[in-house]
Amino acid sequence: MDKIISLEFIYKSTMYYALIRTKEYEERRLHSVTIMNGDLERLLYGNHIIIEKEGCFQSALPVMNIQIGELKQCVINALCRYMQTISVHEPKES
Repeated sequence: MDKIISLEFIYKSTMYYALIRTKEYEERRLHSVTIMNGDLERLLYGNHIIIEKEGCFQSALPVMNIQIGELKQCVINALCRYMQTISVHEPKES
């Protein structure tokens, strides 16, 4: 089952929100980003997938536009912080 989280991030000194749908795919996770701002969502259109493999996050596609790269990096940074926060609160396996 897919997991969906609401995530806040800062882009160009303004707070925005995104919905992140996470699904397991082979040995990695795919994070599909939907930004809750029409202009930024259009900017990210077609380049909204973030791959997580072995704890590292990266864009699924090459980013050819500086503005898209900056936006995507802001989302990746927020997603990293979120994952670090939840891993601290998860119970350790015995």
